[in-house]
Amino acid sequence: MYKLCLNSRDELLIIDLAKIAYFQANGNYTHLSYMRGETRLLTVGLSKVEEYIRRSWPGDVPSPFVRMGRSLIINQTYLTEISVLKQKITLSDCSGHSHSLSVPKPLLKNYKERINELYLNKISNE
Repeated sequence: MYKLCLNSRDELLIIDLAKIAYFQANGNYTHLSYMRGETRLLTVGLSKVEEYIRRSWPGDVPSPFVRMGRSLIINQTYLTEISVLKQKITLSDCSGHSHSLSVPKPLLKNYKERINELYLNKISNE
């Protein structure tokens, strides 16, 4: 699977992207959350993380990571629920680990429509 290697002056961090639930902005830093609950603080901003993910993914393979506004990147491999009314998105591995995240209603509505179209297109192409 794909990994990120972040090297700073004081540490080297290797991130297994398949195990990441989401990245969330925190000023000039980024919190990453693994699906099983472990978290880390990265000393780079969310835009840099997005760039690193894009560079680590081959061009012919679609990345499961999606930017949700200014402060969130989710791994849609774990997407299990979108609730526009509650303004929540739920990521779960269906093994007891889940994350519920607040996302603004307009972003969720747009994302929900895109996901629905994606699944409808898959069904009609089969």
